[in-house]
Amino acid sequence: MAERRREGALLTTAAQILVRIRAERELSMSSLAVLAGVPTSTISRIESGQIEPTFGMIRRIALGAGYHLHLQYYDLFSGKLEDDVVGVGAAEGTGEGDGEDDP
Repeated sequence: MAERRREGALLTTAAQILVRIRAERELSMSSLAVLAGVPTSTISRIESGQIEPTFGMIRRIALGAGYHLHLQYYDLFSGKLEDDVVGVGAAEGTGEGDGEDDP
């Protein structure tokens, strides 16, 4: 899987994230789906590139497998690479960021 770079930043697709999570945890698609509380077909469709999940969905799947997410984004206005850490406790109980209400 080729990873793309933009101005020194690594660009990773949702499919690459899920494939890596499953490989590192030695999980089948169905096992990861159970841990994340999503249908196996969702995992399959993300990995095959049929759908692009919301950040909330990626977060939910990663947390299900026991990962914290570290998000880096490029601010087009300032020209800076910014960091944001999203962990297990982020937005808990608020309904935000859990993928349920994401557009």
